[in-house]
Amino acid sequence: MNYRIFTLLFTCAFSVNIKVSPYLQDATPHSITIMWETDLNEQSVVEYGFNISLGNIENGSSQISSGLSQIHTVTISNLLPATRYFYKVITGDAISEISNFITPPDSHEHFSFVAMSDMQRDNANPNKFEEVVHDGIISFFNDNYSGDISTDLGFVLIPGDLVPTGTSYSQWENYFFDPATPLFSQVPVYPVFGNHEQNSDYFIKYFHLPDNGTPGYEEHWWYKDYSNIRILGLDSNWDYQIDEQLEWMDDVLIQSCEDDNIDFVFAELHHPHKSELWPAGETDFTGSVIEKLENFSTTCGKPTIHFFGHTHGYSRGQSIDHQHLWVNVATAGGNIDYWDEYAQTDYEEFTISLSEYGFVVMDVETGANPQFTMKRVSRGNEFEETENTIKDVITIRKFNDAPQTPQIISPIDEEINPDDLMLEAEPFEDMNDDEHWFSQWQISENCNSFDSPIIDIYESHENWYHDENTQLGNSLIHEDISGLESNTAYCCRVRFRDSGLTWSDWSNSIEFITGESLFSGNLLTNPGAENSIDGWTVREGVFESLPPGDCDGINPNSGNRYFSVGGLCTESEYAEVYQSIFVGDEAECIDSGNMTVLYSGFLSNWGGDDHPEFNLEFDDGFGSIISEAPILDTYNSSWSEISNQMIIPAGTRIINFVMMGTRIAGSDNDSYFDDMEMRLMNNCNQYLIGDLNNDGIINVIDIIRMVNIILGNAIPSDYELQVGDTNLDDIINIIDIIHVVNIILE
Repeated sequence: MNYRIFTLLFTCAFSVNIKVSPYLQDATPHSITIMWETDLNEQSVVEYGFNISLGNIENGSSQISSGLSQIHTVTISNLLPATRYFYKVITGDAISEISNFITPPDSHEHFSFVAMSDMQRDNANPNKFEEVVHDGIISFFNDNYSGDISTDLGFVLIPGDLVPTGTSYSQWENYFFDPATPLFSQVPVYPVFGNHEQNSDYFIKYFHLPDNGTPGYEEHWWYKDYSNIRILGLDSNWDYQIDEQLEWMDDVLIQSCEDDNIDFVFAELHHPHKSELWPAGETDFTGSVIEKLENFSTTCGKPTIHFFGHTHGYSRGQSIDHQHLWVNVATAGGNIDYWDEYAQTDYEEFTISLSEYGFVVMDVETGANPQFTMKRVSRGNEFEETENTIKDVITIRKFNDAPQTPQIISPIDEEINPDDLMLEAEPFEDMNDDEHWFSQWQISENCNSFDSPIIDIYESHENWYHDENTQLGNSLIHEDISGLESNTAYCCRVRFRDSGLTWSDWSNSIEFITGESLFSGNLLTNPGAENSIDGWTVREGVFESLPPGDCDGINPNSGNRYFSVGGLCTESEYAEVYQSIFVGDEAECIDSGNMTVLYSGFLSNWGGDDHPEFNLEFDDGFGSIISEAPILDTYNSSWSEISNQMIIPAGTRIINFVMMGTRIAGSDNDSYFDDMEMRLMNNCNQYLIGDLNNDGIINVIDIIRMVNIILGNAIPSDYELQVGDTNLDDIINIIDIIHVVNIILE
């Protein structure tokens, strides 16, 4: 007896059960695909109509999922656009409840959709995805929209990791489809592969995605049009990070640019290019995707987004020079990535990152000025639950007027202190009443070119990182600058960006000249690991200079490398390295107690455990340590700048700059250092007057005392930087004091 006859006889003898309730796929204005799964029987029938009486029948096909179970697929054609239909599915004696859907419009109409990711089951919170669907999405739309989910939602996007293990058959029914039945039975769902799908055949069988990708790669990449947007579904998994996919994307974007019906392009893929909560999950392939979307958005004037997951939390960022959003729409059930759980990085592209459950709602408007509004709806986390709280909102218009070009009002024709410069621009103005969200300040040594600025600062109106707004209180029309060279000509400029991600033109370029710096340059050799470990001496343990991600490490604070004191590729429990700087040329000032040293650097670790530290040792030049500076350290898992300054002890001729790393937990010694500095400030030379017959250099207090004695005035008890009345109308400042004293001494 052949298999088909045996199956027919077997299924006729037993009742059929629906394992996976009906769900919607690949909707167009005139068609839709309905799928479901039963434990028996190949019969695939859909009854549908304009009301619950139904009246129409469409047959389809089925394929074996596992054992005798069948996945059924029925595509209904010749439908009317923007029309509600009711339906039920029939397989043998199994009949579903009646549900409904609304076909997409065949013209530009306002609509909304949801994006969420990584609902893969967390055994510690096994019902979280069901909660996100029922108490989250459905309740949110009941409370804030019409309450008719078929009317309110056009579709659902899922950028991967639908189940914990894609090759486990039972997980698809129990962990993914069952919790989402009330949603997917009324709204089409469009997922892409995540890493947890493991390139499983179950994904291929369960979904009927648009068949317009590269032949031979069906279900892996595709595009879908709805109203005035185009959605690209991409596969960012390792085996599919190939030229064929990127070339296909190029062709689709060219078509999208030329198509007047397309106002916006949104892409979904699983892996991030950058992730603040979990940098270890990043991939360069997504960076290639972003670059294509950026170029498209700028060239074609059509804003773009890429939705992703993989990191279990929410993040929203934006490309610096393009109208392109980066949006992590996780987590809809996967175990949250909390702060300090992994190595983490505060990227300048991101404005907000949150360790939480939730989903993203997109409201798309059409018309003369198309726009979309993105809202993050939060469900909180394991420690603090929230009831559909909106945590982030941004609106992007296709046609957005640029802010008024700013003008720099300071510095103007001034000699500038290179240690403390404040740039200032006129207040932000925008004809659309958009908010001032970003500024970019640049300083160049050439007013005719800013191609390689020596200072390039991009900052946001807010930066939610590690549950704190690090930009709180920061002004976007002022910028403090330090560390410029002495007696040098520079040019500065600024531009402003509004809340719709449109930049103003650059301001006028302002030239200024610096005076004398109080500090020396950085005395350390190879302070940022760019030249391997040159210049440093190892006292104990392992010392490495690492590029980004090498040996599962992190990204540098700046440049291309950073130091690991204790090692990642090879480890040691403790390590100590140093660099010796000869300061004997400043012996006279040091011994007078008037030489200050500034020591600073950027420190980080992996997960908040291991311990990076640094300090200074003051050596008498013969190998004896006179004293040590206070130790500076951190347990932060993101780059943190730490600094201190102090008077150099008398007798010091050599300063040892020492970095130490201690492993507290794990196998690696995750003690990271970058951009270390040591600078000197010679207080002896700050207020020089004449030699005074070689009796010694007189400091500012002595100057005041001497001027008053010469002039016959009483000595001020508070020694303020003033002299007596001197029968002049104005108080003489410190420069005048020095000038007067030198004239008197002549």
